[in-house]
Amino acid sequence: MSTFPVRVARRVAGIRPLALAGLLPLAAASGAVDLALGVPPDAPPAPAVDGAVLALRGGRNQYTPAAGLDELRAQIAAELARTRGASVDPQRHVTVTSGSAEGVLAALLAVTDPGDEVLMVEPFFEIYPGAVALCGAVPRYVPLTPGSWRLDPAVLRRAVTTRTRAVLLNTPHNPTGRVFGRAEVEAVRAVCAEYGLVCITDETYDSFVFDGDGPLSPWDLPDGRPRTVLVGSLSKSLRISGWRLGYCVAEEELTHGLRRAHEHLTLGAATPLQHGAAAGLAQLRGVDAAALHNRLVRRRDQLASGLARLGFGVTVPEGGWFLLADTAPLRWSSSRLAERLVREAGVLTAPGTAFFDDPTDGERWLRVCLVRDEETTAVALDRIGGFLRSAGHRSGSVTA
Repeated sequence: MSTFPVRVARRVAGIRPLALAGLLPLAAASGAVDLALGVPPDAPPAPAVDGAVLALRGGRNQYTPAAGLDELRAQIAAELARTRGASVDPQRHVTVTSGSAEGVLAALLAVTDPGDEVLMVEPFFEIYPGAVALCGAVPRYVPLTPGSWRLDPAVLRRAVTTRTRAVLLNTPHNPTGRVFGRAEVEAVRAVCAEYGLVCITDETYDSFVFDGDGPLSPWDLPDGRPRTVLVGSLSKSLRISGWRLGYCVAEEELTHGLRRAHEHLTLGAATPLQHGAAAGLAQLRGVDAAALHNRLVRRRDQLASGLARLGFGVTVPEGGWFLLADTAPLRWSSSRLAERLVREAGVLTAPGTAFFDDPTDGERWLRVCLVRDEETTAVALDRIGGFLRSAGHRSGSVTA
């Protein structure tokens, strides 16, 4: 019998567990109102569900091409043409993935080797460092300006080394709600062109921009496409987060590499769900986008103003589904506040420690989801307010 212990690989052992893992059991036990997770507030479009059921019952349950169902790739290309005026060949440029998380990982695997460096803005979506580590690459963090969450081109440029191979961008940004402007995005494109880098841009929330015309992507800029992998998601726009369907869009050379990685990660996304998503995207073009936009703006403003009245520092999000509230005016650490809120107030929030390389840098930030319906948000704000009043805290103001 062997005396050697089982060893977990260093690249896995070094990945931090997701921050909400310890709070979710408490939330379930207390029936807490969820202001933490990016769970869609509404049911999926009926055509998406019907299309998936018809596929299941019609025997379409076996493999599709690894790159994705032709019909779904065509719908994704049509949606990009409609919303961005982008000319995309669904056969040569679009790859369907098992969620945007797999899309990011496939793109990283396609463009980095072990020991290469990947630049990412900080705060970051918490799965990114782990995805980089799984590739054997090394993350290098580019801190945004706290509060305004602006990307300083000089800070980005200083982070480049001889080992840098990619920039991982996320806009609209999770967790801050920033939609990076033209100067910021052009700076990313310029750095990538100058140093021969690839930009992997996660645009999961591209359908949710509250101010302005929409997100600007490096993909949209002149000469940006050859060095860009655009990663998208159907989880939020079709309200099907549990279906795990995303996509990558890239020129042929990059597509060739990321498809090879994708084939060895999952072989392909679920066939019946791809049929459903194709039907859902076709229906999406008939939705009243203005009504949806106005509803989400009301929900954002309700949450932002409510948190400000309770004493949090608030920068109003420009897009996405989240707001990063400042707990410093209340003299609370976010990890302690998140634990107390779920235990004593019945409200689940995400501590900011999950979104920074050094968790202490996140102790003044609390992430909350802004797309809950008005009644749910009102209940959550009332509970948070009751808890803070019991602790003797005071109100504050919104920072535009």
